[in-house]
Amino acid sequence: MKGLKRYMYVAVVMLFAAAFCMGCGAEPQKQVRIISYVSTETHSNGGTTSDVVKMVAESVVEIRTESVTTQWGMKYVVSGAGSGVIVAHDESYGTYYIITNNHVIDGARQIKVSLRTCGDEYTATLVATDVAGDIAVLAIKETCALNVAVWGVSESLLIGEDVIAIGNPLGSLGGTVTKGIISATERSIPVGNYTMTLLQTDTAINPGNSGGGLFNMRGELVGIVNAKTSDESVEGICFAIPADTARNIFDDLIINGVVGGRVSLGISVGVYDTNTVYVTSADNGDFKQYDRIAKINDMNITSLLSYHDALAALKPNDKVKITLYRYVKSVQGFFGAVTPVFDSTPTEITVTAKQLKKGESA
Repeated sequence: MKGLKRYMYVAVVMLFAAAFCMGCGAEPQKQVRIISYVSTETHSNGGTTSDVVKMVAESVVEIRTESVTTQWGMKYVVSGAGSGVIVAHDESYGTYYIITNNHVIDGARQIKVSLRTCGDEYTATLVATDVAGDIAVLAIKETCALNVAVWGVSESLLIGEDVIAIGNPLGSLGGTVTKGIISATERSIPVGNYTMTLLQTDTAINPGNSGGGLFNMRGELVGIVNAKTSDESVEGICFAIPADTARNIFDDLIINGVVGGRVSLGISVGVYDTNTVYVTSADNGDFKQYDRIAKINDMNITSLLSYHDALAALKPNDKVKITLYRYVKSVQGFFGAVTPVFDSTPTEITVTAKQLKKGESA
């Protein structure tokens, strides 16, 4: 599980010992022609909670993943669980498209989807992901007629408005329905290594609900559940990606495989300690491996969160001033601890931000 600072993603992860490793997922889909349903004024007004559940429950699916990790020379199968929502249908290819959270399927070598309508488990193909937006798109082949959710307009949500969450809490209670209200509509909070603007709700959310749907009382999909508070003393503070945001990301991923406007500096980065962000690899010749990044424009870089916040403020083709310290050497101390040593004089370079490419990480 990727729990982070005050807020955490809500996925279920289990670990099993294994002595093997298998390959990764299938290639993304090519160009598609999809039918995605958007709310209109003639859409049903819903009714009671049970009426709404009957309308939308079959559009929510259960997701099970498997990935392989190595610890102490042993390979382990990591099994995870989450939720997803069917949001589009491509009749020409006989394919349904499911939106979920990136953190639900991150690193998975196999993704299985259970459909409440057909009652079986199907292998899903990973179409594309957006790490910054915590959105992933999956595809499954058509086996029977499935219920496609109707996109609502999250911008029109009112504080205090009733909402319903449907998902797969604990990875074993698929189809669970909880109800609450919209507590706030634009909470800007750090979730993992990214700052996200989310809907806040007091609807009960548990591990396994990640990627599930948040619906209004008209049966419209208004949010994709993704986070809650990690403090055990706090209750009823949960979050969802607004439908307007999720739908825009979904459309970009389906059409281009990447979200427009996301930028890359041509490097990969990591953290040495709590306040050192350094270059792990570079396709951009202006950088060198192990450079410590101190500033991007005028923003101090002290964590992956601040690094991604700085990138989020950029647009493709922006000229970006980078202040960094060149790596000099590593010093090994007691008990094998290694401390990097950087040049005491900062180096300033100017680079051009590029549109993030399909499959590339910022």
